[in-house]
Amino acid sequence: MSTAELKAPALPPTVSDVVDGLAALPAVRSVRIAGSRARGKPTRPDSDWDILAYTDTLPASGELRRLLPPGAGSGDRFELHTANAGHPFQESEFTVPVSPRIDVCLRPLVHLRQEEGRAARGTFTVHSYPKTAGGVPSYILLSEAALSAPVHGDVGAPACPDALVTAAGPWWRGRASCALLLAIDHVAAGEPLGALEHVLAAATSVAHSRLISRGRWYPITKRLLDEAGVIDPRARERLAGLSAGRLTEAVVRQVADDLEVDVDDGLDWLARGEHMGPGRQGQDLARIGNC
Repeated sequence: MSTAELKAPALPPTVSDVVDGLAALPAVRSVRIAGSRARGKPTRPDSDWDILAYTDTLPASGELRRLLPPGAGSGDRFELHTANAGHPFQESEFTVPVSPRIDVCLRPLVHLRQEEGRAARGTFTVHSYPKTAGGVPSYILLSEAALSAPVHGDVGAPACPDALVTAAGPWWRGRASCALLLAIDHVAAGEPLGALEHVLAAATSVAHSRLISRGRWYPITKRLLDEAGVIDPRARERLAGLSAGRLTEAVVRQVADDLEVDVDDGLDWLARGEHMGPGRQGQDLARIGNC
């Protein structure tokens, strides 16, 4: 399924200087504007600027420091954060301390290409990650590239493969069913806080299922449930009003109805071994991992 590339917004001078500096580095193959700015939907006038730089290798810290405006990044103010091995994005990142803030993420181009190959086979990994209660799928790397706007070089706008849609939509829905089943188990065991955690993970999983089932890439945003159309206003009010002390099996089943999920399907999902990882094909086993 094809994805049309976005056009880059007008860049203020500070952002343009950083982009030009990145583009001049030998290891950088493409620079793109990402996030809400690229989609033309900044949440506030002072929303951060997100820049993606796809690289062959990680530029030296000194090279990156020189991208900062005069007076910024002196002493200990410049920090390049490099992820541990196994991080879902295998990224390095730094912040340009100006207003609005500029966040630069350096992405290994080889990792993007590897993820394209996995998605084409309908395989992916779900990582524990702070942005959502239900975790982040590895194909977000492709979504991020497709929903960003090129300003230098080009890595293309990866298409959302039919094989990924076929595998991911049902897997996320099954995971939601299983999460609600576990919520009921926690209620029965007198562990309402654990039950609440699983209810929230179920809502997020339904959002992922509905979004990827449309065959289009989507961003990880604070409005994930809204963008997916997961719940109507009455159901949202009920979900937002949940507390651990009020959770009963009947309440969990009401949430399942709101989400249009059959709790009992969670047993079949477990019996098939789907909890061991989505899109399990051949030796290319996807897994649920931790960053």
